[in-house]
Amino acid sequence: MAISLCACSTRPNVFSEQRDERLRRFDRERERLERTNDPVRRTKIYIRISDLMISFIGDAVQMEDSEMMEDKLEGYRSTIRKARNTMLNSGRDASLKASGFRDLEIALRQHVRQLGDIGSQLTFEYRETIETVISEVSEVRDELLKALFPDGENATPGN
Repeated sequence: MAISLCACSTRPNVFSEQRDERLRRFDRERERLERTNDPVRRTKIYIRISDLMISFIGDAVQMEDSEMMEDKLEGYRSTIRKARNTMLNSGRDASLKASGFRDLEIALRQHVRQLGDIGSQLTFEYRETIETVISEVSEVRDELLKALFPDGENATPGN
C-alpha cells in the first residue's frame, strides 16, 4: 500500500525522500530546536518535525506495523501540542503578528488531509486511532483560527 501525499510548496515533500534521509533530517531538526528560544522559529521547527512524523506514520502503515504507527502518532500528537503551546504562550497577538500561528494553522490543515489519506488505508480498528488524532488536530487548528481572527472574520474553519 503505497502512500503518495503531497506537501505544501513552502516545505519540502518528505514523502519523496528516502527514510534514512528523513531520519537524518529529523535529528537535525531536533538539534535546531535545542538551539533556539524564539517562538516562531521553534514553531517552524516543530512543523518540520511533525511533517517528518507523518511520513513515519505512513511508513508504519506501509509496513503494516501497528505498534510503530501508534508510537509515531503519539510523537506527532506531542509535537503538535508543543507547537501549539509555544505560540499560544508566546505573548504574541496572532491577529497582529501572524507568523508562527499562520504557519502552524496551514500545516495542520495539510496534516488533517494527509492523516485522512493514511487512515483510509487502514482497517476500522486502526482508522479510529487516526481519526482521534485528526479530531485533536482540528481542535488545535480551530484555536489558532480564533487567535488569528478574534472577530471571526476571514476565518475558514472547514478548509
